[in-house]
Amino acid sequence: MTTQTISQDYQIRGNPARPVLEVGDLIYNDLGQLALAKLNEKFRGNPNIAYQDLPEQNQPISFSNRPRALAINQILREETNNQIRVLSPEEVVQYWQAIPDKSATYADTNSVSVFPNQGPNETLRKRVLEILGKNSKNLEVPFYVHDLGVEPADNKYGFTFTETDYTKATEAPFLQKNQKVKYDPKTRVLVPSEDHKDVYIWTPYDQSGLRGNCRYGGGCLLFRDYDLLNSNSSGRVQVVKDPQGLAENLDELVNELQIERDKKIAETQTNYEKALKVLRTGKL
Repeated sequence: MTTQTISQDYQIRGNPARPVLEVGDLIYNDLGQLALAKLNEKFRGNPNIAYQDLPEQNQPISFSNRPRALAINQILREETNNQIRVLSPEEVVQYWQAIPDKSATYADTNSVSVFPNQGPNETLRKRVLEILGKNSKNLEVPFYVHDLGVEPADNKYGFTFTETDYTKATEAPFLQKNQKVKYDPKTRVLVPSEDHKDVYIWTPYDQSGLRGNCRYGGGCLLFRDYDLLNSNSSGRVQVVKDPQGLAENLDELVNELQIERDKKIAETQTNYEKALKVLRTGKL
């Protein structure tokens, strides 16, 4: 079976987030096996990243940590022509209701967060700033970085970050405090929210260091976890199957529908005011 066939036929175990889009766990069959084989080949001999014990056939891949999630994300994008990828923080919030088994699991996203002050994982923080061409002295707000690659390195982590074709930094002023956030389809970023139904985020109180970004159970997104190598059996690699960039196209459609809705609401209000004036005055 070719990789292209795998990506076309691969069925994600989860719930449909939108028509033709699928969100769920990466399963250890076909594509999952390929991803772990490539991961283990790259990080052979590193027990914190390479899998010593492989999952059972047709079961979710567990024991996620930051380098594992980023490596798998890179492999999936390359092997499926970007049709299957690890969820970003925006997609976690956007597809929150479609994510399976939230209350009993955690899942790392495709990104890490970088804060203005020096702190945990400072070596890797400097590496990310170097990749992005940013000066640490000029940082005013936190940001997070999507789709970094990982490569073996002779340091205490056993890996370092690399740039990929998809690497992108997003300024995130909402990370300056703990609060609720929601996905804004117009700007395609996360923004603060007052709605109790939206997703709560936790950030470091001292705004320092480089941190992992993960969904933690069914209650929140963590942007403050500094232990990049920690993992346990409840960890999942959660992905979206997005053939031909349908998520982006659907976002554009949603924007168009919202603009059309607002226009009709404004027209209705204008007509109402005109009719009210006629009733009161008898004049147009």
